[in-house]
Amino acid sequence: MQQHLILALSLCLGASVALAQQDKPAQQEKQPPQVSSEDIDQALKVKVIDPFLELHTGPGRGYPVIYVVEKGEEIAVVSRRTTWYLIADRRGKTGWVTRESLARTLLETGTPVALPETRHGDFLRHKARLGFTVGQQEGSEQVSLLAGYRLSRNFGIEAEYGQLFADTVDGYQRSVSLIVEPTDRWSFTPFLSAGFGRQELQLKEKLPGNKPVNDDFRSLGIGVNAYIGFNFVLRGEYRNLTIFSDNDTVSNAIWRIGFSSFF
Repeated sequence: MQQHLILALSLCLGASVALAQQDKPAQQEKQPPQVSSEDIDQALKVKVIDPFLELHTGPGRGYPVIYVVEKGEEIAVVSRRTTWYLIADRRGKTGWVTRESLARTLLETGTPVALPETRHGDFLRHKARLGFTVGQQEGSEQVSLLAGYRLSRNFGIEAEYGQLFADTVDGYQRSVSLIVEPTDRWSFTPFLSAGFGRQELQLKEKLPGNKPVNDDFRSLGIGVNAYIGFNFVLRGEYRNLTIFSDNDTVSNAIWRIGFSSFF
């Protein structure tokens, strides 16, 4: 019995020592390391574009946030530990930020910062986007306004309102699409789209009996978004519309280009 008690006490003591050792790094990093002014001068300078940037006491999500850098402020990237970066602001405050957070910063040239393990897709991991496109649909001029929202890393939804202009007809389109971005590892972002909508066409010539033609359609598309600076993206796209009209189906091809601004 005495031997069992001694063994139990030994195990408890060993567990306590192990837990204390696990907590030791966190205790040692109650404050981030100090950085010399020389190191700050030699470090890469970037500007924060999100509303704020949280600085942690250590390189891990378990470390508390002790300081916040506001939008528009310049920071210096001093060093790196795995996917965390030690940064310092102009007042000398230091802290650790994640790779994803640092990707949302800009160089003096207005382009995203390029750091090890930082990808183009990290910068484009926004939630909302507004934009417009211009293009051709079977000989008609098309102008569209777009509003999108990102649901997850690879999926988003997009609502669209478009106007059609031709020699003999005018019209409009409304649609909703699912957007899939399969990868964000390149300097551009390819995407696939699938949606449905409705279009209304009206003959320009005012003749008796001429009424608007309302048809439903579904769409499948492929395109690419290319970052061009700050919060702007160049967009190129091809879509195929399958229009359901009077118990028949008609296929229309759309080629278009446009710009988006994300936030």
